[in-house]
Amino acid sequence: MEFILGLVVIIVLLLILGFGPDIIIFGVISLLVLMTVLTELFFLYCIVRLIFSKRKNAVFTRIGKRDKDRYETAFYMADGVELPNIFPCEVVMRKRLYDPDKQIKVRVDAGRKFVYDRNAVLTILFGALLGALMCVLFGGGMLLMFAHYP
Repeated sequence: MEFILGLVVIIVLLLILGFGPDIIIFGVISLLVLMTVLTELFFLYCIVRLIFSKRKNAVFTRIGKRDKDRYETAFYMADGVELPNIFPCEVVMRKRLYDPDKQIKVRVDAGRKFVYDRNAVLTILFGALLGALMCVLFGGGMLLMFAHYP
């Protein structure tokens, strides 16, 4: 909510300073493109980390907070070590996704001491595909704006 309010204040100030609506729209779209590209880079980084992680058997142990985090995450026991999942735990389908009695395959990132469970892998892959699609769409929109801008 604060972000939207701040954006409205900035737009009003730009209009008062004499910037035209076309420049403001171009700036907002440029900001969206930048955020989309940064999100895509994050997912590509996650894919690289995922590629270099090792596949291991693990058992879900608990849901809790790490020391510095504000959100809860799932913890898994892999090779005698309890490691947290890279992403926060799912709240809506918690009982269905996290079964303490079931042994599952996870990807262990030993360097960062995180686990990628099936939900995290699907999130990374879906996010990377959707992010790439959004980059193409926003990039095409920016090219069209440049082509028609006098």
